[in-house]
Amino acid sequence: MRMRLAVVLSFAVVLVSFYAQSAFAHGEAADEPFLKDLTVAFYDVHVTPTAVKVGEPVTITGSVKILETWPYTLDPPQTAYVTPVVPGPCFALTERIVNGESTPGSIFIDKGGIYQFKMVMLARNPGHWHVHPGIAIQGTGTLLGPGEWVTVDPSAQPFKLDVTLLNGKTVDLEHFGGSFAWWWSFAGFLIGVVWMLYWTVPKRTVTRLAVTLQLPINDSAPDVGLITPRDHMWMDLLAGVTVLMLIVGWVYMAAKYPVRLPQQTVRFAPDEISSGSGLIAVHPKGSTFDEKTDTLLINFEVKNNSASPITLKQYIMAMTTFVDGPKEEIALAGPSEFVGQLNVEPDGPIQPGESRAITLKMSNEVFLQERLIPLHDPQQLIAGLLRFQSADGKEDLVTLKSVLVPTEFKPQYLP
Repeated sequence: MRMRLAVVLSFAVVLVSFYAQSAFAHGEAADEPFLKDLTVAFYDVHVTPTAVKVGEPVTITGSVKILETWPYTLDPPQTAYVTPVVPGPCFALTERIVNGESTPGSIFIDKGGIYQFKMVMLARNPGHWHVHPGIAIQGTGTLLGPGEWVTVDPSAQPFKLDVTLLNGKTVDLEHFGGSFAWWWSFAGFLIGVVWMLYWTVPKRTVTRLAVTLQLPINDSAPDVGLITPRDHMWMDLLAGVTVLMLIVGWVYMAAKYPVRLPQQTVRFAPDEISSGSGLIAVHPKGSTFDEKTDTLLINFEVKNNSASPITLKQYIMAMTTFVDGPKEEIALAGPSEFVGQLNVEPDGPIQPGESRAITLKMSNEVFLQERLIPLHDPQQLIAGLLRFQSADGKEDLVTLKSVLVPTEFKPQYLP
């Protein structure tokens, strides 16, 4: 029977491994569509360079807007933390700037706010890493922007992260205090191991569960050898060693570091960045998605209330950007995995005072790969940024929220 069960389980594992697609990046596709579409929009994201050696810098730049369509089911956005999202400690963050100000910690944010960021990291571990910008919003979690693969090659010199302290001393954070922290943690681990082995190997608390489970609560049962006075003595000794360890650690810290500062908190509201003049009026007219061809159609009406002709250049949705332009403009819009072609019908400048019905057409596998389309959600809504550009070079970012209707359906659970 056991042999048969083992064979069946092994066969099931093999089938799942063949069926499952390869996993890359950071699982951003696991987030629900509404959590990406209706919350934030990343644009103009660049990760450079994409090939470095250990110890060399990698810079992430871009912008993120907190959309006015923020879901009512989530806590309102108030506090956020702009951060690089990488697979483990393979980079070391050395600089972070938001809206032109150095940002060591969290910031205060608002709906409709635009936050331009620049983050500089030093490559720490060799490998091929997927690097994203992200914004961690209190009460919601971390929302990811588009990612780029960065190759880190070994260097002749070991990684160092030198930091100058307030007393003028320079320390290497990569190794500073590392040996002490390791041995101190190991000492605490040993105390835990002794306690665990004492009660699980020679004692009947675990090996004789048939007996111990029949005893009343708080019954030491010394008559059956469950907990004896000798056990109390050894546990008192173990507790004494633990307390002594804490006292020694406190005395050592006070003597070695007599001057200490409390951990600092720096939170502020960055300077506001305008999303444009607001002279463009947009009214949604519904959207459709063809799951069979991965095609998204967005219909809306736009009126140009400005004194200059305007042209729709981009549609930005979550971490993706679709560009109405040549290959050169598409290449400049961000990481290639998250950038696609935008077809605008009818195309061309919108004259001052003109109203026009426009249809956007985008065909790209990224919609389903990143789960951007809410095909099976109770509220099938999408939102994004329309990026207009006037003849004199000015830009206007307009948030568009639209109801989505699927036109093709596939089984949700069966292949």
